[in-house]
Amino acid sequence: MDRKIYKVLLIAGFLLCSSCLHLNVPPARLEFVSITHEISSSYDLRFTSDRNLIDLYEDHGRRGQIGTWIHCSLNGDPDFSIEHEIVLEASGIVSGMRLIEGDRRYEMFANISVENHAVNDGRNHIRPVELVQILKPQEYIPCKVVITAFPFVAYYSKVMYMPTSRFIAAIENPRVAPARISLKQSDRPRSLLPFASVCIVRWRYDLALGYEQIDSLGLCSDVPYAGMLASFAPNNTKLKVVSGSAENPAPFAAYTIIRADGRREPGVTDDKGRTHEVGFSEYETVRILINNNLDVVQRWTKWTDTVP
Repeated sequence: MDRKIYKVLLIAGFLLCSSCLHLNVPPARLEFVSITHEISSSYDLRFTSDRNLIDLYEDHGRRGQIGTWIHCSLNGDPDFSIEHEIVLEASGIVSGMRLIEGDRRYEMFANISVENHAVNDGRNHIRPVELVQILKPQEYIPCKVVITAFPFVAYYSKVMYMPTSRFIAAIENPRVAPARISLKQSDRPRSLLPFASVCIVRWRYDLALGYEQIDSLGLCSDVPYAGMLASFAPNNTKLKVVSGSAENPAPFAAYTIIRADGRREPGVTDDKGRTHEVGFSEYETVRILINNNLDVVQRWTKWTDTVP
């Protein structure tokens, strides 16, 4: 079922419920842990809670829990009620949890997407360039977990404040490490180390199919220095993007660095016009493409069995 239709039906159900019950549990306390860029407008968010929010109702002898969502307001809107729609929002289902050993806290995981609900043309994802401009004036982004269960009124956590600088850093550095995959032994690259990790070295975008395909595989030890690995390269630097004859820095500009082997590393410049860190094992000539008016293009990747 479409997410918007599901939300409308859910809200309608709660509004019609005149005798809804309340879960007598204090609002959970949340603390931000990390956010990383996954793909397109999707981000992986981790935070801690003093309660197990995935099984909250069952832990208190109740049933009927429908879903656990986290909502973050990108425009400072403080109304997180299910009857209200935040126009500029990052939200997603809280889908993972682990108990932190030696501590009575839970680390929660959610995959969130950033959306502009004022856009109704089916392409409401916010572009990285626009997202940085939206976030820059703010120091923190308020977030809340909302849990729905029938026939209970919605349960709300306390507000969690995500540092804007951490979110912007995730936008400007979209790749954190090469993706690892699991292969049959017969399909693995030849190596003296039979259990060596295998990584996707390069992706290829197929225009006709409309999604990215794996172009080549290799041992993770042989993967070029990219993303987080760039800091371990023998040589590394950040490129500076300038504009005009005066060569003024170009802040918050979308760019794509094209490496010598054809790899493309997209990103958004910081407030001083600098790109993400680029790592080199030896001298390398790179190209950089600049486009401040990127079109929104949905790029889907075929499902593969992956190992985080």
